[in-house]
Amino acid sequence: MESRSPHGDDGHWIDHLDVLRARWRTVLATFLGVVAVAAIVNYRLPPVYRATVRLVIGATTPTGAIAERMSPIEGYLLERRSFETELEIVRSEPVARRAAAALGWLPADATPAQTEALVATVKGSMSVEHLRDTRIVLLHAFDRSPERAQGLANAIAEAYIAHSGEQRDEARRRSIAWLTEELEAQRGKLRRSEERLVDYVSQERLDLAREETAATPASDAAGETLRSELAAAEVELSQLRRRYLGEHPRLVEAQMRVEGLRARLSQTQEVSSSEHRKLIQYRILRRDADLDHEMYEVLLKKLKQADLQAGVADLDIQVLEAAKRPGAPIEPRKLRNLAVAALLGLCFAIALAYLVDLLDRSIGSPEDVTRALGLPTLGVVGRFEARGRAGALVADGAGSLEGEMFRALRTNLRFAHVDLPRRVVLVTSTGPEEGKSTVLANLALSLAQSGRRTLVIDTDLRRPTLHRLFALPKSRGLADVLAGDTRIDEALRPTHVDHLHALPCGTLPANPAELIESARLQELLRGLRERFDYVLLDSPPAGGLIDASLLAALADGVLLVVEPRRFDWRVLRGTVRQLERSGARLYGVVLNKAPRDERSGLYRYYGYGAEEAAGSDAGPGKPGGPAGGATPPGGMAPAGAR
Repeated sequence: MESRSPHGDDGHWIDHLDVLRARWRTVLATFLGVVAVAAIVNYRLPPVYRATVRLVIGATTPTGAIAERMSPIEGYLLERRSFETELEIVRSEPVARRAAAALGWLPADATPAQTEALVATVKGSMSVEHLRDTRIVLLHAFDRSPERAQGLANAIAEAYIAHSGEQRDEARRRSIAWLTEELEAQRGKLRRSEERLVDYVSQERLDLAREETAATPASDAAGETLRSELAAAEVELSQLRRRYLGEHPRLVEAQMRVEGLRARLSQTQEVSSSEHRKLIQYRILRRDADLDHEMYEVLLKKLKQADLQAGVADLDIQVLEAAKRPGAPIEPRKLRNLAVAALLGLCFAIALAYLVDLLDRSIGSPEDVTRALGLPTLGVVGRFEARGRAGALVADGAGSLEGEMFRALRTNLRFAHVDLPRRVVLVTSTGPEEGKSTVLANLALSLAQSGRRTLVIDTDLRRPTLHRLFALPKSRGLADVLAGDTRIDEALRPTHVDHLHALPCGTLPANPAELIESARLQELLRGLRERFDYVLLDSPPAGGLIDASLLAALADGVLLVVEPRRFDWRVLRGTVRQLERSGARLYGVVLNKAPRDERSGLYRYYGYGAEEAAGSDAGPGKPGGPAGGATPPGGMAPAGAR
């Protein structure tokens, strides 16, 4: 027998639908619970109104040298950053504080903590939306009161415009003040540089007219003439030295002339060098004065431009549409919230159903029986309404669904292990209140109706039940026969059904296990095998008691009655192993008190339509149908029967 969980393998997608059908109560309860909670929360949420102001924020284009050096892409990026900066200014704390003060929400004696809390509330009650590819900004304000939402939106817009204007005016004032200060400093610097130039010209007695026009000083021209004369004199001296010797007068005269020219050239070079230095210093002083004058002119021009721009706004902000009083709240969106809650509730309910099914270790279907216990399911018996004089004996109903269930069980029992004897059959269960006695009684009734001599024996010597099902006296029964106080023929009782006899338990003994284990019971069963076609033994539950194991060793086979979703599959597997260790041959399992989804396939198989099957699941009191829910008092025999 396999050792895996009955829920451990993957099946067809229809199996997933079977999970949902089996857990439909969980799905429905979870879905309705989520939707109900969402509806309560949805209708208890306070309304939220939204008022909107449309603002147009003009472009800010750079001017001056920056604009001249800027490419179109750089200009676009700069303008975009400027626009996004304005959006952040709208959301800023100074704007929120100004709006709160304008609305009168900010008292004069408010503490810093109160002020921060109020400003945070105002910021949380607003949002800014930019319409794509436009310079239009939507400023939204939210509040539970439509009037407050309208007032807040308009106040924020006015506060933003005023704040932006003040910031621009303050920037201009700082710019003008700086330019004025720099202009005064530059004026003083220009005055000092000009004074240095004038003082130098006066001190050196420079001829400004000649210095302005002359490319080089006059001493440079005289020096060139002297160098030419000196070169000619030196050539002449060299020629005379080749012609004359000693102290010739012409040679002496030539030497004196060369020396005189050299002295004059040296003196001229000194004068030229001095004039060069004066000219260079003059030009340096003049260049400094010119630069100071140019800087002064630039600052003066900027100051005049700033004065002219003081009255012109460089950023145009306009209110395109003022906020109007909202007519309807935007939150809560009840239909949308309910739809979302329904969707989430359905998903959560399905997930919970699968989780419950995954964690469920019980057995609820024939497939679970096969996977967990390795046994076939010989019958699926649903909850039914007890009717007729015999109460829970419903197998004799002509054409009834209950009769079909037990006739199907009878047929499956006949064809189970056809090569082995099936005269003595033990019917047991894992625990009490699983309906094994009711299943045994109706199976015996069905066997007797097919013409087979059938005997039911109440071998449950602890809590007997069969005498109540067949309305028989409990005295003189199996215990009395085993004790030797009564003969078997005196203890056998005929029932209201032909071919069906019953042997009640008789007097309750003090030692049930010893009587069951006695040789008298083995001899009794050998004799009854010859007299009846089927002998059905009703035993105590196999879980926790040894009686069922002892009886299983005497029977030809065992039917295990299982109530769906009651015991863990490992507990049921332990019951099966306990019976197998006693030498029992298990024919299969009978699922008793099965819900509708486990019986629907059985009904269709035996030719009942969907409508008739649905009618069979009618509630208590509806004729012709077993109850689909809890057992009413005195109505549903399997719920209380053993």
